[in-house]
Amino acid sequence: MSQEAPPQIPPGYKLMLPNDGFMQNNGPYYLRRIGEGGYEYGFQSDARHRNPNNVLHGGALLGFLDTVMGHFAASSAKRPTATIGFDSRFLASAQPGSWIEGRVAMRRLARTLAFVDGEASANGALLVTASGIFRVFESGH
Repeated sequence: MSQEAPPQIPPGYKLMLPNDGFMQNNGPYYLRRIGEGGYEYGFQSDARHRNPNNVLHGGALLGFLDTVMGHFAASSAKRPTATIGFDSRFLASAQPGSWIEGRVAMRRLARTLAFVDGEASANGALLVTASGIFRVFESGH
C-alpha cells in the first residue's frame, strides 16, 4: 500500500467545521476569509477522489461545491439552508493530489431563498461551474 504525502494546505486556510459525516469522508474541507463576509474554500484531493479514468470524479467536485455553496448561503443569511436545486457544467479535469479551490458568489438573497454561483479550479484551470438554489429556514427549523 503506497503512502500519500500529507496535504499541503495553502496559507490562511482553516478547517471548515463541523468536519464530520460526508464532509469528513469527501474532505476535509477548508476555508479562508476574504473581504467582508466572503470566503475561499478548498480541499486536498487524493486517490479516494479518482474515477476509472484516473482523474477526479465529478461527484467529488459536486459534493464539495454543494457543501461550500450551502455554507456560504447559510453564512450570508445567518440562518440554516438546504439545497433545493443544483446545476453544473464540467469544463476540465484534474489529477488526484491536486489542491481544489472553490469560489462562490451570492446572486440573490431573499427571505426564504438564496441563489448562489460557484466554481472549482485546480492549478489555475477552471474545472466546473455551478448554480444553486438554497432554501433559507427560520432559525429553529
